Amino acid sequence: MTVMRLKRHMTGLILAAMLAAGTIQPAVAAPENTMQCAQLAASAPLTGALAEASYSAPLTEISASTNYWALSSQGYEWWFIRQDGHRKSVSGAAAGVDFKSLDAWFLNPQTYEKVIYLTFDCGYENGYTPKILKTLKKHGAKALFFVTGAYIKSRPDLVKQMKREGHLVGNHTMTHPNLAGMSPDGIRAELDGCASLMKKMTGYEMDPYLRPPAGAYSQRSLAVTRDLGFHTVFWSMAYQDWNVNQQPGKAYVIDHFRKYVHPGAIPLIHTVSSSNAEALDTVLTDLEKAGYRFGTVDEFILKEGKLKISARSKVYDGKPVEILVLRNTNSGAKVTIEIFNDEGRKVKKAVKPGRYTAVAHVAATSQYRAADSNVIKFRIRGVRHH
Repeated sequence: MTVMRLKRHMTGLILAAMLAAGTIQPAVAAPENTMQCAQLAASAPLTGALAEASYSAPLTEISASTNYWALSSQGYEWWFIRQDGHRKSVSGAAAGVDFKSLDAWFLNPQTYEKVIYLTFDCGYENGYTPKILKTLKKHGAKALFFVTGAYIKSRPDLVKQMKREGHLVGNHTMTHPNLAGMSPDGIRAELDGCASLMKKMTGYEMDPYLRPPAGAYSQRSLAVTRDLGFHTVFWSMAYQDWNVNQQPGKAYVIDHFRKYVHPGAIPLIHTVSSSNAEALDTVLTDLEKAGYRFGTVDEFILKEGKLKISARSKVYDGKPVEILVLRNTNSGAKVTIEIFNDEGRKVKKAVKPGRYTAVAHVAATSQYRAADSNVIKFRIRGVRHH
């Protein structure tokens, strides 16, 4: 097998170049027969609007029991080896860096089902995300979008749309730096700052996933990320799509998916790419014809959430029936209760005499998936007059 490397520069740097004067590291073109993919760390300084996107957020506590300074800050680049015959890609994790214990993923290792987990990197908006969202909706496909602080600040409307339409929105840091050699507090500021900015500008909580800029990581950066409650998500499929001036073309993207898709794949797709926007409909159609379903990473990264509710029937007294939560693994997450009367109409509270059905839903946490409760039935009996 011919092994070659595919380099890419940080998408955030493109934004910096567009918004302000700065030092830009150019992308390096890769041969078409690339079999091994790497993403190299870039360290050019950010200036102007992107650098100013920092946000003073309350910092999450990092584990007091871990001496992060004792962990290696040796930087590595994520890479993988493509396999022919739709076999799973092979990990290129650095020796001595245990992805399992550090909660880092690049595919679903637990399945050989035909399932693919679509992920998109959003360093800045180039006009193609609305079309991408429309195409995903057409196919009923959910995806995971990784957004930077600058992206949130410039297009909160698109971030809101992602969440409204059922997609996951993960962390791509505030300013798109190389996290590998950063201090624990520096990493914390980047991750918590981006998450807090999303909450402030969209009203939505950020989903607990991180894609490290440029695929750069170290043992320390992965440990800090894990302890901050974020799961690191790399990728098992990629191609040179980030350079807006050297697009691979619609046909190349379609052919790449046909050739290299595999069970449990996590493709890296950039929303700045015109080729991706043009090819996505055909790519998804091809995947459907091949028997693939579109999953979301929470189904294998997070534990199964559990929610159980209960309510007692009673005689009408003018007060609503109290619905109790008996079990909830997703402590601290929002619980929503839906109540339906005997006509099947949704009501805010069960107050009037009649029969009712209720079910509850709880949002995901950093450890547990969103969950639906058991369905309960109860009644309010009318008062008998003697």
